[in-house]
Amino acid sequence: MIRHRILTLGIGAAGAVLSLLSCTLSRSAVDVVLPQPLPAATATPDSGDWRAVAPGVERRDVRLKFGRSFDVTAVAVRLDPALVRFEVHYSPGAPYSLNEWQTMLQPVVVVNGGFFDESDRVLGLLVNSQGAFGQSFSGFGGMFQVAAGGVRVRSLVSEPYQGEPLQQAIQSFPMLIESGGVLAPQGDGFEVPSRRSVVGQDRAGRIILIVVPLGMISLADLQHGLLNSDLDLAIAVALDGGRSTGLAIAAGAYRETYPALDQLPSVIAVFSP
Repeated sequence: MIRHRILTLGIGAAGAVLSLLSCTLSRSAVDVVLPQPLPAATATPDSGDWRAVAPGVERRDVRLKFGRSFDVTAVAVRLDPALVRFEVHYSPGAPYSLNEWQTMLQPVVVVNGGFFDESDRVLGLLVNSQGAFGQSFSGFGGMFQVAAGGVRVRSLVSEPYQGEPLQQAIQSFPMLIESGGVLAPQGDGFEVPSRRSVVGQDRAGRIILIVVPLGMISLADLQHGLLNSDLDLAIAVALDGGRSTGLAIAAGAYRETYPALDQLPSVIAVFSP
């Protein structure tokens, strides 16, 4: 049985309120496959601590600093849309573990998707090769999308979905960084610490997946940590977190896994040639 708490978010200038179910973290042990040593990368002006694990796929640890003396380590995966392919996968009513998704799909990277109800049905809009599922959020949240115009993360607050064709898409909430790299408005529940998952896009157009799988951080602190980092994010939206947070990287002999504690009805999968 999935354990939930109620997450209440303020929406829009009118102050409308939405209450949805968000997964919480238990004290269950997490079987983690830690990253393996990688050859030293050739230094370039913008490489920093990034290490390439596959064409178009880089990973690094990021220390998200908040407050005067606190920080948490996040795992970030940076993806070049020109070199990788994104797919959204969905199994309504019949979720799989992160490991099962990894085994079935064989992606280079897989991360948990957005929120879902107690029947394991997606909240918000999801689009993949099988069709469109659910209904778009209105006035809140964000969307990761693949369309004829390219791959991007968009705010549904500043750019509502108008029914345009999408090849792949998944919606979630709340917005953490609004378009242009500015702090998104906060609502009730932003001070509650939990494991976290995020999908964002940097100013160079690269997609960045970020998870905090081994620590706990509030959405408010996560916002400030991301903005104060050197990830150069132009926009970011939270994916489902808590027990749903999970990330796996499998590139040749390289393996790194942070399992979700619950089964997942949806995931974002990344494929590299």
